[in-house]
Amino acid sequence: MTYQIPSSPVVSETEEKKSRFICWLGPVTDKAAFQHQLGQIRKQYPDASHYCTALVIGNPANPDMMQADDDGEPGGSAGRPMLELLLKQGVGNVGAIVTRYFGGTKLGVGGLMRAYRGSVGAALQAVSLETFVPLQEVSVRCDFAQESRLRFLVARHQGNCGQADYANKVTMSISLPQDQWQSLSELLLAEGFELQG
Repeated sequence: MTYQIPSSPVVSETEEKKSRFICWLGPVTDKAAFQHQLGQIRKQYPDASHYCTALVIGNPANPDMMQADDDGEPGGSAGRPMLELLLKQGVGNVGAIVTRYFGGTKLGVGGLMRAYRGSVGAALQAVSLETFVPLQEVSVRCDFAQESRLRFLVARHQGNCGQADYANKVTMSISLPQDQWQSLSELLLAEGFELQG
């Protein structure tokens, strides 16, 4: 279940009837880091009218967490359209913060929805995306004589061997891309390795 994530943050600016919309869009893996980023933006633009947000953590097809905030704009006119666009574009582990400077002309709910969605859309066009491959983590037990074979098989499946515990057998933690797990687990079981969780 791979999905796209931002490689690094971008900032883009759009304008609608003299209102300025400044969108920060970047990688986010937890809510606390996103709140910290929001605090930084509030300091950077202290006199702005609104700071509307959308956040998707995990796979956008089935997020671990998602949220949207209108920050005083009419309900559903800012955060929700921003969030819907991120989900529609299939971007995960992403946060968007749109700072609005009111330009004197009311946009109405429809106009606000278009402006906030457009602001995030402009940032999505500017951002560089990369494919995120979730990792599977497992412990494997084997005889000492099998350790080098285990390391070879894990490396061949683009995985990494972690800490090893040497008791009466070798117990090693491994992590590898989820899409490699099925073929590796079949090989390991066929060769007599013990899989633990």
